[in-house]
Amino acid sequence: MSQCIRRVLPRCYKCLSRVESSRNSSDVRFVKNNSSQSLLDLNEVHKDWKSGGHFPKAPAHIVKYGAKCLQALLSHSRLNDHLFNGKQYRLFPLHAKHGDENIDFGNILPPSQTLQPPQVDWSSLPIDADKKYTLILYSPDCSSCKVHWWTSNISPSDVINNPDDITTVLPYVPAVPLKGTGVYRYTLVLLEQSSVISENLQIERLAELYGLISENELTPVGLAFYQAFWDETVGPSLAKHLDLDEKQFCAERPKSMHEFYAEERFFEKRVGDENRFHVIFNLFLLV
Repeated sequence: MSQCIRRVLPRCYKCLSRVESSRNSSDVRFVKNNSSQSLLDLNEVHKDWKSGGHFPKAPAHIVKYGAKCLQALLSHSRLNDHLFNGKQYRLFPLHAKHGDENIDFGNILPPSQTLQPPQVDWSSLPIDADKKYTLILYSPDCSSCKVHWWTSNISPSDVINNPDDITTVLPYVPAVPLKGTGVYRYTLVLLEQSSVISENLQIERLAELYGLISENELTPVGLAFYQAFWDETVGPSLAKHLDLDEKQFCAERPKSMHEFYAEERFFEKRVGDENRFHVIFNLFLLV
């Protein structure tokens, strides 16, 4: 192992050493010679990895590692600045699904799959079960609607898609990324309440999230986010939920120098031809 790897990854040195020592083991040689055999079930490995912070009874060090991964992802995608105005919170990953698809660290979902509210489970998070919580679906990129969903006074044991157990301040609006504007980020944020929130609370759809957090004395504790791009369900969703017409955008490519000078030459030729016509016509009149 090179000195560079030892210097950059000192904490992983022992793990990497074990990997190096196992490269030539009899088990590895057996797997190489018998491609149909496998030492590990990759589906089980993926399930165990996702259990960090997602499911009950996850080891404490796995939950802590999941929080670090989420914080790094928020910094990379600029969500920490656009959601919380740069303020740092200790956040844990939420387990959320749209139908059969998980909302998993920024994966891309079509708007047609977000027509119904997501199913959210935070029973595995290290939070106070006696307090009430608010769940917000927020998009910092959407110009038509930023606050897509606001539900309050939720206990960790409540079923989030059961309207009898929660207070809905703003009804659910599906993902509505406009055509030609790229991919939008949609975040599910779980926030701890300091007091009970009334269902008559007035919230603007285009309000900034960090302002709402400050005004209502909320503390973010969990987050999950996905991305979405335009499809044919965006127009009906805008008309149904927001009473808005769909707008579509396209980018105009700037003209190249060759196209610009070609148009200039065509214009000069056309003006020259017209001038010659007028001269010949005037000479004809004089004759």
